[in-house]
Amino acid sequence: MLKIVGDINLTDGFFDTGIGVGSRIRKGADPFRYLSRKKEDYWIGNMEGVCANTSELQGLKRKQFIISPECLSHVQHLDFYGIANNHVMQHGATAYHEMESYLDTQNVAFAGANDRRSYRFEHQGKRVGILVFSQRPENFSDSPLYWSLPEYDVIAKELSSLSDCDFKIVYVHWGNEFINYPYIDQKQFAHFLVDNGANLVVGMHPHVLQGCETYKNATIFYSLGNFVFNMAWEPTRYSIIISVDLASSPAISYEYTRIGDDGFPRLVKEVPHSYRMEHLNRLLLIQKENEKYYRHVFYFYKKYKRSNRLQVLKNFLLMNPVNSMGILYDFTKRVIH
Repeated sequence: MLKIVGDINLTDGFFDTGIGVGSRIRKGADPFRYLSRKKEDYWIGNMEGVCANTSELQGLKRKQFIISPECLSHVQHLDFYGIANNHVMQHGATAYHEMESYLDTQNVAFAGANDRRSYRFEHQGKRVGILVFSQRPENFSDSPLYWSLPEYDVIAKELSSLSDCDFKIVYVHWGNEFINYPYIDQKQFAHFLVDNGANLVVGMHPHVLQGCETYKNATIFYSLGNFVFNMAWEPTRYSIIISVDLASSPAISYEYTRIGDDGFPRLVKEVPHSYRMEHLNRLLLIQKENEKYYRHVFYFYKKYKRSNRLQVLKNFLLMNPVNSMGILYDFTKRVIH
């Protein structure tokens, strides 16, 4: 069985430096410890952060979205990581290459780099190809080392190169944060991916769940949400694990997870209606023009910011003085702007 999950951040973020997921991992916690993982399953996730000892940054920023590989020695990694997203270049080219080398030494497969856009593997007697790229703007580098904002014809050519595969997955970083449905052009792009050979399209980046649809016998999951992440806003805690059984005709199912206060996922049965796929699938029928859609984007972003501000204030006294003052300064700048 293939098991596919969303965004995984094994580091401390912008507003939890010293008390976030990365700090818990440094103390010996395994972020995947609540999951029951079978040896015969193949797990796929998005590495949203950097595993390296080097950084081009200084001060507090040098501690955020990065963790030393030595601190991950006890972590039972997934089998495959996508490394094309808007945080992997945060600490520079040397750190990105160091992360690639680390994954290679751990026998963890990856794709999404400019020189490794796709990856093939055998599973359940089938040949699987996975294509990884980002459709989000790059904030940290003028020359990202991952596959960033590719042209449609280049994507089609890369998908064509996987024609020897029985099952083709597109694993893409796209969309807008914190809104629970995609925009019209994004759905059209997803259909383009299927038209060019994708059997399964899996999206990330919004940090919340979005719905799924079937198009020409292919399945499109617009956003899986967070899988390992430290965000306080309740919608960012719910996610799904996609299961793909390739034993005969591909059978696709999913199960829900919820992130605990430690930033780690647990399987859950009870899920509020607004986070259930049945509700989110109905939202895919919304056809709002861009102006109205982005009003919704700003509405949800404001709700996230309010929750985040409360969490930052609550955590302030838990941080060491150096980190807390730096975070307060950064936090104040963001509030003003």
